[in-house]
Amino acid sequence: MNGNTIVSIPLDRITIGERLRGIDPDWVEAIAASMAERGQDTPIIVGEAGPDDGLHPLIAGAHRVEAARRLGWAEIAAIVRAESGLAARLTEIDENLMRRELSALDRAVFLAERKAVYEALHPEAARPGPRNKIADKLVRNFVSSFAAATAAKVGLDERSIRRALVRARLPAEVRAAIATHPIADRGVELDRLVGLGPELQARVVAVLTDPERPARSVQEALIRLEAADGPAPHVVARRQFERLLAVWRAAGREARREFLAYLEAEGALGRRARDAA
Repeated sequence: MNGNTIVSIPLDRITIGERLRGIDPDWVEAIAASMAERGQDTPIIVGEAGPDDGLHPLIAGAHRVEAARRLGWAEIAAIVRAESGLAARLTEIDENLMRRELSALDRAVFLAERKAVYEALHPEAARPGPRNKIADKLVRNFVSSFAAATAAKVGLDERSIRRALVRARLPAEVRAAIATHPIADRGVELDRLVGLGPELQARVVAVLTDPERPARSVQEALIRLEAADGPAPHVVARRQFERLLAVWRAAGREARREFLAYLEAEGALGRRARDAA
């Protein structure tokens, strides 16, 4: 079957396996309202029917499937692809990355998963063996090639992709806790949360998700914690760093070179690093 041919498939012949993003009931309701009024604008993507059970594994479109079931539809428009394994996973990821409703946190998770799939498809670049200067260069080249390939595929710039990969380092339990909090769609807030140590992250998340009075931002959560037991050393260090960074960004080239020369004289910076800067 042509990979772009749209066909109607009975909903009871579609299986939904484990997804990167859970089903959001509110989003299902919104899609169902749109589909009831306008019909289905975008087909889902499924794999070929299994030879034994005749069931199609869902590749992309879980929210549309649930919306169709909510509406009582018997069938749904779908594109059938001869894909499985990593190829199907990559299609799921890319289809979601190109959709606008992803939060900044969701996008980070999908990009991190895309990187994992990309590594599996390019093991010679992703895992070059014992780490040495050559291996380090291969890893840097791999990250650069991944960012470039992903930017071309899903329409994101490379810098945004690199930032998102850092945000995806948040522990799974932290991501789950803040998934429906407003900061999940605010990159700056996610960056602040990533910059905290694990223990402080957990405490900040507890304040953000306080059922009685949830904090609206990471900064507000930190202020409340400070009011209770004083600023954590990590927070003090972070604020000092941010002040230094602000001065550095405002400084001219000559002032920066003088500062780097001072650091070199103090033994905190090598000459090569100063010259490179």
